[in-house]
Amino acid sequence: MARKLVTIRDVAERAGVSMSTVSHVLNGNDHHVGAATRALVQEAMRALNYRPNAIARSMVKQKTATIGLILTEVDNLLFTPVFMAVEEVLRPAGYHIVLVSAPDVEGEMQAIETLRSQQVDGFIFMSLSLCTSNEHLVQLQNDSVPLVLINRCSDDRTMNMISWADRDAACEATMHLIRLGHTRLGTITGPINSRPPRKSAIERYAGWRQALNAEGLPVNMDWVVDGQYSYEGGYRAVKTLLAQEGQEIPSALFIASDVMAIAALKALQEAGLRVPQDVAVVAMGDPPMAAYTIPALTTFSLPTQEAGRIAAHMLLDWLQPGAYLQAPAPQQITLSFHAIVRESCGAIQYQGLSSHLDHV
Repeated sequence: MARKLVTIRDVAERAGVSMSTVSHVLNGNDHHVGAATRALVQEAMRALNYRPNAIARSMVKQKTATIGLILTEVDNLLFTPVFMAVEEVLRPAGYHIVLVSAPDVEGEMQAIETLRSQQVDGFIFMSLSLCTSNEHLVQLQNDSVPLVLINRCSDDRTMNMISWADRDAACEATMHLIRLGHTRLGTITGPINSRPPRKSAIERYAGWRQALNAEGLPVNMDWVVDGQYSYEGGYRAVKTLLAQEGQEIPSALFIASDVMAIAALKALQEAGLRVPQDVAVVAMGDPPMAAYTIPALTTFSLPTQEAGRIAAHMLLDWLQPGAYLQAPAPQQITLSFHAIVRESCGAIQYQGLSSHLDHV
């Protein structure tokens, strides 16, 4: 026998109040409902085992307590801390996260259309710093939909934007190698010539050059190899660099991503080169495995988790009652890097096993 569906009318009849009073209590608009009446309604709901209809409530309130988190690559190591941080902030505030992968603008537009049809309350976008059109995001904001962008290539000051100091981090990482006495410095870059361009790749390459220019060191373009921000690309880049006939190899490498650096360590070791004794290595990013490579990888960490937390709090500010009447001023925040010195750069003596010792 099917279980009878308990309705607001049933709750109202048991509590001896009107249906509108029950509705006020359910939706949190009960400031004018007396404490005794509120207690009667809550007791009636418990006695009847009443469960609010979430879909009906969202239609009334025009809110669904869901947030769309749109990532360029859901399996990218850079994005996992962002997702975890967003959940850490939004779930206790009563929001659910809908995670969508959208590799390009067309994918983002499809994701926006789908999620808006589901009445999500706001969006967080994190991209791979692709320099692409943001017109669809401007339109979203013009429709008064709260959104925050992370790692986006845009100079638009009207939107909430969080980025990190790629050029400064790359420059400081290269300067770290120079301070250790290196004068022959190469780099494995991200896709600096891709279409559409990748701002992070361009900025990190520019930071490497900036450090060399500041110290009056030569920029040897034979020691600049594109590793495409991938394991395979980083491995191939080292093979390409070492295969150049009649060329002296660099004594140190700045590698523009941790993924490429992990593969580069393997390629260097296969070539019989010792890290850091023959070639010192410094990378960008800091996944958990960086402390467990052999030797442990020196990295200049990107504050991805911090970016996720800040983005979630920005969104909550926009979602506060009355925020649409006076929306918070848009913010553009640039987060700095965090240096984690391990063995691969030579600043810590490498004895054949990873020490897991981080020096900041």
